[in-house]
Amino acid sequence: MKMAPANVFRFFDLPPELRAAILSHVLVSEYSIILHNSTLFTLPLSSLSSFLNVFLVSMQMYQEASPIFYSQNRFTLNAQSHRLPMHLTRRGGFLSDEGQGARRRIRCLTLHLTRVGGEFERVLGPALSDMVLCGNLRDLRLRLIPPSWRGANRMADFDMVQRPPFQALLRLLADPYLERVELLAWKVHLTVFCPFHRTGNPLIKPNAESVDDQGLAIVRNGPDWVKLDWKSMVEMFGMGQPIMTIGERTY
Repeated sequence: MKMAPANVFRFFDLPPELRAAILSHVLVSEYSIILHNSTLFTLPLSSLSSFLNVFLVSMQMYQEASPIFYSQNRFTLNAQSHRLPMHLTRRGGFLSDEGQGARRRIRCLTLHLTRVGGEFERVLGPALSDMVLCGNLRDLRLRLIPPSWRGANRMADFDMVQRPPFQALLRLLADPYLERVELLAWKVHLTVFCPFHRTGNPLIKPNAESVDDQGLAIVRNGPDWVKLDWKSMVEMFGMGQPIMTIGERTY
């Protein structure tokens, strides 16, 4: 029987719980991981090894490492541009058919969104709903960025909350399979959101919010991100959309 060299470390001889602890140390970051496509992510500069190299060691390594990577990291999806970036929607991209298997494995996601428009209703919303219903997505943080047209002498669109794309967003927020939902707006935001952050927010001082000539509210001397009461928003604007937990759901 051929003996292994003395300087070879047999990783899979370790107990499973110790292997999991080591892989968590290598693959789990305290920072959010930026999504580019189904196989390319941006890891923090402090990470000295690529998760992809770990996945390619062997099939057993992939089977043990990938659940840790996808379930214990927080991923960030940037949809701030007027249209979804091509690298997300093209073949092999995170929002493509080929990326479905990877995105369904993600448990914690932060979405940066500027425009709740047609592409959200047609592409992004259905992909996120699929990640919840058919995948592992349970923790969703949504950050609403200031409108991209600010400064172009255009007024705010307050009717958007009644339109299909925004209604799709409300349905997503109220999905009973989501265990944690957080909705935040930037300190410059549409005044339609103001009633949902003014009550019970000790970080915002009285009279700290003003409205500019374009109909945008601005919070001064306060936090950059303002937490919104999304449940109240669903109850006010959602067209018959109930807020339920799994135990309350009936068929």
